[in-house]
Amino acid sequence: MKCLDNFANIGKAAIIQSLGIQKNYTEEIETTVDAIDYSNTACSTCKYKAIINTFDKNSKPYADACASCASCPHKTLIQKNVYKKIYHNEKNRYGYRPMLKANAIKLFLLLHFYHPDNNGIVYNLEACDLATVIGCNVRTVWNNLKVLEEYTYISYSKNEYGLINVILNDYENYYLPANKGGRGFLVMSKELLTKLNSTDSLVSLRIFIRELLSLDSPELKGVASVDYKNIRDIRNTLPAYCKPSVIKAKLTKNSDIFNVTFKDDVVRFEIDKAYIPKNQKAYVHEEYVGILQNFIWEFNQNVAYVNSGENVSGKFSSFFNINTPVASYKLMKLTDIEIDDIASLSLHYSYDIVINALSVVYKEYYMYEKTVNNLAGLLSTIIRSQFNNLKKAA
Repeated sequence: MKCLDNFANIGKAAIIQSLGIQKNYTEEIETTVDAIDYSNTACSTCKYKAIINTFDKNSKPYADACASCASCPHKTLIQKNVYKKIYHNEKNRYGYRPMLKANAIKLFLLLHFYHPDNNGIVYNLEACDLATVIGCNVRTVWNNLKVLEEYTYISYSKNEYGLINVILNDYENYYLPANKGGRGFLVMSKELLTKLNSTDSLVSLRIFIRELLSLDSPELKGVASVDYKNIRDIRNTLPAYCKPSVIKAKLTKNSDIFNVTFKDDVVRFEIDKAYIPKNQKAYVHEEYVGILQNFIWEFNQNVAYVNSGENVSGKFSSFFNINTPVASYKLMKLTDIEIDDIASLSLHYSYDIVINALSVVYKEYYMYEKTVNNLAGLLSTIIRSQFNNLKKAA
C-alpha cells in the first residue's frame, strides 16, 4: 500500500464546491465606531455643523465640512453603532461544480494525501488501497473517480498495470494570492481524514467540513475552538430536504471531531484541540523542519557523489542540472532560522513548490558563493514570479 502523507493542503474553493454552494443571503453586521458628537457646545455655532445638517451627503460641501470637523481640535467623540449589510454569493466567490456524495467527497480529500507534485499530479495509485482507506469497495472507487472527472474536480487515467494516475485540476490555484484567483487551502491531518472517513452521515460530513472551514476563516484566524451556528444558517449550506429535525438528529450522534450541543436554534461546535486549524498548521511546520533538515543532509551527501562522477538521487536532479560546466558543486549550508523560514513558506505554498524555488537559489546564488541576506524573501519572490508566469501562460 502506498503511504499517505501525514498532512495535506486541500483547496477551500474545491471543498466548498464539493459540499454544495451555499444559498445566497444577506447578513447584517453591527460594529461600534467613533463618531463626532455634534451636540458638543463647541459645535453649536460652527458653520460646518450647519452645512452637515443641510447639504446632501454626496455633495462636495458636505465632504469638505466632514474633513474640517475630523481635524477640529475642539471636537468630542462618542461611540455609535453602525449596521452594514453584506451580501454573500458563494457561486461568484468560489465558482460552481456539482456537489458530491459522501464517498466522492472522501475520495477527493484522500487523493490530496498521496503527495501531488507541483502540477497536482498523483502517480500510481491502486483502487484497492483507496477503497481500504475510505471504507468502501473497489467498484465504488472506480464509480466515484468517474464522477470526479465528469464534474471536473480531477482527471485520471489507468495504465497497463491497472494503476491510477490523477491530476487535481485546480491544484495550482490553491497557492495563488486572492487577487490572482486563489481562495486558500485547508491544512488537514491524516488523523482528521480518518475521522471524516468514519462519518457515516452525508449531512454530518458536510456540516463538519464546513465547520473546519469556518474555524479556519480570517475572522477566527484558526485559533478558535468553539463556533456557534444558527440552524437557519446551517440549512443554507445543505440540500432542501435537510429540515431542522434532520440536522439535529444527525448532529446528536457522537463525533470524534466535534462536541456538539444545542440551545434553542443555536448549535455550539467545540472542536477537539488536536484539530484546531492553528494546531494542525503547527504540527505541519514541525514536520517540515525535520524533513528539511534531512533533505539538506542528504543533499550534501549527494554533492560528494556528483562531484566524483557518481549517479545521484532523482529527488535532487533539479539542483544539479546547471547548463554551464562547473568545476564542482557546492555544499548547501542553511541556518536553523533559515530552515524554520523555509518550513513556514512550505506551509504557505507547499513543500515541493518551495524546494523547486530553493533549487533556483542554489544554482544562481550558492553555486557562485553570492550572499543571500534574506532567503525566505528571495524564495517568495521566485515563487510569485513563477505564479505570474503560470497565469500569463494560462
